[in-house]
Amino acid sequence: MKKIFVLLSILILALLSFGCHSAEQAPLSQVENDLLAASQNLSGMEKGDGKTLKRYYGLNMSDYQEVLIYVPANYMDVSEILVIKASDSAQLDLIEGAVDVRNAMQLESFGGYGPKQVELLENHEFKIVGNTLFYCVSPEASTLKDTFVKSIKNNP
Repeated sequence: MKKIFVLLSILILALLSFGCHSAEQAPLSQVENDLLAASQNLSGMEKGDGKTLKRYYGLNMSDYQEVLIYVPANYMDVSEILVIKASDSAQLDLIEGAVDVRNAMQLESFGGYGPKQVELLENHEFKIVGNTLFYCVSPEASTLKDTFVKSIKNNP
């Protein structure tokens, strides 16, 4: 009886370990490479850092597992990409709120004189896969979102 209990315990632990491993997501460096390969138009954006994340979204980079941010290269452009791997759903809610505020502020800023920018902002793409959030404002937003989803799911 004791042997059966030990074998069942080992089997359960093995299944749990396998289940956790299969749910892993791609590192954001791989996602970034895939996004760059799929895009024809990231030249209007520049890669950001922790200061950029704080300035644009009011978020601290050190609070998250991984962050990828691209922002407009000039002030008359609205194209940007934000990908954040969060620790839990509470963090995802916080990030989603920051994205909503950013998008609303941009719409307000460009509302009176930037119809092309407003169109891009209104057609932004937003997606959460597992614990990773994707936000994109770009003429290629739909393509980049599809690339993100494939990359995050296919590169454990």
